[in-house]
Amino acid sequence: MSLNTEELVKVKVLVVDDHTLFAEGTVSLLSFEPNILVVGIAKNGIECMDLISKTTPDVVLLDIKLPDACGTDLIDKIKRVQPDAKIIMLTGHSPKGYVTKSISKGANGFLVKDCTVKEMIQGIVRVYDGGLYFSKGSEAFLQPVNNGDNLYFPVKLKKTPSELLTTKEIEIIELVSKGLHNKEIALVLGIKVRTVEFHVSNIFSKLEVSKRFEAVLQWATIKKAIFN
Repeated sequence: MSLNTEELVKVKVLVVDDHTLFAEGTVSLLSFEPNILVVGIAKNGIECMDLISKTTPDVVLLDIKLPDACGTDLIDKIKRVQPDAKIIMLTGHSPKGYVTKSISKGANGFLVKDCTVKEMIQGIVRVYDGGLYFSKGSEAFLQPVNNGDNLYFPVKLKKTPSELLTTKEIEIIELVSKGLHNKEIALVLGIKVRTVEFHVSNIFSKLEVSKRFEAVLQWATIKKAIFN
């Protein structure tokens, strides 16, 4: 999978995991993605905080269980040193009991370690762009939080595709996903280019993205979460 190198600067990623094989394997797989730069591997909480200061990563892939700390307890520390850093929690086990706590403390996503590299890249791109990302099934473990007055969910749950986009917008994002440009989409649908541009702008707004490839990735993620 390759993103457009002219549209996105390199996203600096820090991997925090004490399992050497997983950490090094992750770095190796991400090295094939031209828009992602892994700036380091930390094997514990101390190394994590040291590298946070030295490398100022954009995205931190943070294991929940580290030898000297619980990953969720590092979220606040990371945010204090690098407020703009996005954090994706990693777990090799059932995420039950961790998802809500992580998101409530400021994490931006959740990945299970057996996810594909494509999904990991989708997650990194999504949180880098300001969104939230959940591995398939992990969102089901979100629990309501009691703020003293009432219960609420710490994140907004996904809408179905038909609730999120109109029928025409779905037609257009599907064509965008096939690599068609606005003029080509206008010819296929028999509408004006300006109309396509208007719909594409609305799609970007609804999917909370700013670029075509991000819209394609987000749309694929939504469909996967709903239909798989």
